Amino acid sequence: MKKHRIRSSWISFLKRSAIFLVFLQSGMVAISQKQIQTIYPVTDCPRSEKQAEIWYFGDKAGIDFRSGTAVALTDENVMTAFKSPSVISDSMGNLLFFTNAKAVWAKDFTIMSGTPSMLGDLGVTQPCLIIPKPGDSLLYYIFNIDVMTYQPDNTYDTKGLTYCVVNMNGNYYFGSGTTRWNIPLLSPVAQKLTAVRHSNLKDYWIIVHKWGSDEFYSYLLTESGLAAPVVSKAGTPQIGTFVSQSNAYGYMKAAPDGSSLALAISGMNMVELFDFNNNTGVVSNAKNYAYAVPGIAPYGVEYSSDSKMLYTSLLMLTGNGPPAVPSRVYQFDLRAGLINPVLIDSMPGIRIGGLQLARDGRIYASRTVNLLTKKDSIDVIYNPTRPGLDCNYNLLNNAPQSRFSLNGRKSTYGLPSFMQSYFQRPAFTHDSVCKGDVTRFDIINKANIDNVFWDFGDGSTSVAMSPVHFYAQPGNYNVRLTENFNGKSFKDSVTLTIHDLPKIELGDTILLYSGATVVLHAGTGYRSYEWSTGWTGPDIAVENGGNYWVKVEDQNCCYNSDTVYVNVFKYFFPDAFSPNGDGTNDVFRMIGLYRNINLNLYVYDRGGQMIFQSDNIDSGWDGTYRGAKCPAGTYSWVAFVDFRSSDITTNGKVKFKGTVILVR
Repeated sequence: MKKHRIRSSWISFLKRSAIFLVFLQSGMVAISQKQIQTIYPVTDCPRSEKQAEIWYFGDKAGIDFRSGTAVALTDENVMTAFKSPSVISDSMGNLLFFTNAKAVWAKDFTIMSGTPSMLGDLGVTQPCLIIPKPGDSLLYYIFNIDVMTYQPDNTYDTKGLTYCVVNMNGNYYFGSGTTRWNIPLLSPVAQKLTAVRHSNLKDYWIIVHKWGSDEFYSYLLTESGLAAPVVSKAGTPQIGTFVSQSNAYGYMKAAPDGSSLALAISGMNMVELFDFNNNTGVVSNAKNYAYAVPGIAPYGVEYSSDSKMLYTSLLMLTGNGPPAVPSRVYQFDLRAGLINPVLIDSMPGIRIGGLQLARDGRIYASRTVNLLTKKDSIDVIYNPTRPGLDCNYNLLNNAPQSRFSLNGRKSTYGLPSFMQSYFQRPAFTHDSVCKGDVTRFDIINKANIDNVFWDFGDGSTSVAMSPVHFYAQPGNYNVRLTENFNGKSFKDSVTLTIHDLPKIELGDTILLYSGATVVLHAGTGYRSYEWSTGWTGPDIAVENGGNYWVKVEDQNCCYNSDTVYVNVFKYFFPDAFSPNGDGTNDVFRMIGLYRNINLNLYVYDRGGQMIFQSDNIDSGWDGTYRGAKCPAGTYSWVAFVDFRSSDITTNGKVKFKGTVILVR
């Protein structure tokens, strides 16, 4: 049987051109990524997740990460966000809307129709967060936190945590009525708000900290809406008064992999780390670290993309002028616990506020003097997964002060808040992981790399930055990448699975008796089907002859196809015969090519008497009965055919009947 594997011609080409493949892996062939994509089509299940690749923040500043390289945006002239706004795009990276916790702007930078003012406060550390509703591409939740307005007598007023539901119905309305607008959830709350995926990779946990307590509230957002919160008692109570309300300040972030939670309590000069169970929503196992740096307090927190490093920013909270104490950024290597932070950098005259991981694997840091004197660039931790000073704070290719320019727009105290799981990315990506494919590898963060070494886990290696590799057999392979920079090596690994092709067997040739129907089965449980007839189900009914093919795609997005030939045939009986011994048409019998059958042929005279019987396709009636010649005339007959082979498809036993003229 001939298998029709997609891209089989390219596989054959590679096998014939092993030298080319070796040169390509070793980096000796100059070939662009676009050319690689053209030569080797992607075959696995790429999941586009670009919801966090457009940022708007600060004083009309923005960044676009969709190309893989950060590009400053200067097209937004409507929003100023003192702290952390929130932005959301669709999975393909198309901007949907953004908010500063009060107003909501559509992708054309106009206020979305029908939007009343929300109850978040611009001065809150993390005032808002946009989360898509699972299972509905049109509905988005905006969670907002209001500030606690303290009086000298320690009384305060706040709306706490509320939410709104955005209905992206094409006109950017918020739906009919106000029943889903500014819905209260919890009050009072500290100025901390983060979210991460549930372990089912579908739903989302929205996490806040109740003010005046040691309680975390984890709200699960599902297709059915918000569930009742999971309440966990853990860590230091966040309590304050008129003079110590700064205990509410500071960021909280979930680790991208959902395993832990970190927060800053500015008024207590403390950072805390917790275990987070992204299956149950429980926060537990508190650890803390208290800073002893006079004049500055912890404020921003952020994880590296592999969730192994934690970064904190410390800034001077008080004063309206330039800070008298330099801001600092520290790194914790969480593999050792929340101990021994490494001072990454110290910045005099600047307040370093929010830290935010991006899809390019780098962490960006907001920078400003105060609310009036802002900066037109932000700081960058270029290699957050590397330990200590090798994380390269504002250091790109050994050039110091390599900040990211905002092209004239200004930074304030924060950067956008997103659902943290958007940033869980390995050091390198791979695609095309089906048997017979050429697998492509690409490093996500290419900052500060002199050269690389790849070990593909099957004995093959490469020194190309973006290599391609052909795996001969399906299986699991531990792919290891070594990045070298300034004489140091940094290692990462990913377990890659090369999947076998879906099994599909239509057969070689199917014999189909005329008038019957055969059902061709491609198997069940596949992701998609495509038949030569245009049908997209797992099987088709066939009654005509010809070639039929099907292509199936399995749950790993691997393809396979098969072709079968359906041969429609039939048997014939002559209308007349003349047994005169001339060698032509002397015998009445069934005529056909397929002979592996059970046959019963009966001939009757006009009176209905059976005068001939045969069970052999090669044995026919010679026009005699008991040795005597039968007179000329018309005789009736009937035949039953039962096919011995299962390769023959019929509608049961085939019956033939008719008349034949005996000519003398």
